[in-house]
Amino acid sequence: MEYLVRIDDKGRIVIPLEIRKKFKLRKLVILRVENDKIIIQPIKDPIEMLTSTIIKGSRDIEKEIPKLRKIAEEEALKGM
Repeated sequence: MEYLVRIDDKGRIVIPLEIRKKFKLRKLVILRVENDKIIIQPIKDPIEMLTSTIIKGSRDIEKEIPKLRKIAEEEALKGM
């Protein structure tokens, strides 16, 4: 699978929909450089990670989602 994509003036590229769907890419990915390659690695949605380990004592999970999402994103970035 190979695509020709454009890089805009701000350095952004658009990942084709087919690839985003295939690899379940969402709003947060890991990007790293290995040798002469750029690698984009999908990560699990922070909300999905949280639902698998619900915090005890949560009273209204809907109200806590923004806070929990931020915590999960920070934790995911620590592994980079």
